[in-house]
Amino acid sequence: MTGLNGDVCGSLVDALAEAWTSGMPMSADDASRLAPADCDAAYLVHKVLGERLEWWPTGRPRAWKLAMGKPPLAAPVPDFLLELSPGVERSPHSVNGIEVELVVRLSAPIGPQASRDEVEAAIGQTFAAIERFDVRAKNWERLPETFLLADLQMHGGLVVGDGVSGWVSPTCLQIKATGQNFSGRVWQHPMNDPLAAIPWLAGHASKQRWPLQAGDLIATGSWCGMIRLPSGGQISAHFQGVGGVGLAPSETGKGVSS
Repeated sequence: MTGLNGDVCGSLVDALAEAWTSGMPMSADDASRLAPADCDAAYLVHKVLGERLEWWPTGRPRAWKLAMGKPPLAAPVPDFLLELSPGVERSPHSVNGIEVELVVRLSAPIGPQASRDEVEAAIGQTFAAIERFDVRAKNWERLPETFLLADLQMHGGLVVGDGVSGWVSPTCLQIKATGQNFSGRVWQHPMNDPLAAIPWLAGHASKQRWPLQAGDLIATGSWCGMIRLPSGGQISAHFQGVGGVGLAPSETGKGVSS
C-alpha cells in the first residue's frame, strides 16, 4: 500500500479492518509482527482505515482522544463510537475497561499555532465523559506501542454525559464502580491542566488535513487510569461543577448530536 511504510502497514490495515468488522481480536503475535515502524506510520493507518470503514461520513472526524506524553498521542474517534450517557454495556474485542475524562466541544476553529489561552477561549462546552478502553488484539499489555497507537490508541468508544457552558476549572472527580472501593481517593489529571495538550492536537490535526473546527469534541485525557469492569458492571462518575456520566447494562443508547 503506497505511503503506508511498505507492505507491513498495508497488511495491518487489512488485519484491523477484519478485526473491527468481525469483532474478533488479532493474535498478539500478528499484532506485534504488523506493528508500524513509527508514530507517523501509525497515524497514517488511522486515515486509511477510517476511509476504508467509512468512519466519518462527512469526510473528517468530529471527535478526538488525547493521551498524555512527550509528545502527546492522539486518535480520531469513529462517529459510531460516540454516544450519550448512560452508555450501554457492549462486548469489547479484548479489554473491558474505562477511563473518566473531561470532554470539551469547540465553539470556534483552533489553528496549529494556537496558544493555550486561545484554546480556552474557543471552548463552548465542557462535559463529563467515560472513554471505553479496548484493543483489537489479545494480550494488549505486551503489544508494541506503535500497534496500540495505530489501533486508535486503545479507544473503544466515548460516552458523553452532563455538561456546562465554557471551560470549568478547577474541579474534582468522584467515581463509583462495581467491585471497586474508591472511598477517599483523590483523582487528578496527569498534567494538572487538561487543556495543556490541545495546542499540540491542533497542530497534529492540521497535519492530518483534519483541522479542528467548531463543534469538534476533544477528550482531554484520563483522570483515573484504566478501571476494569466485570461483565454486567456499572460505573458512575461526577465532576464538580460539570455533572455526571455513567455506564450500565441498559436499553439501547443514543448517538451524540452535533
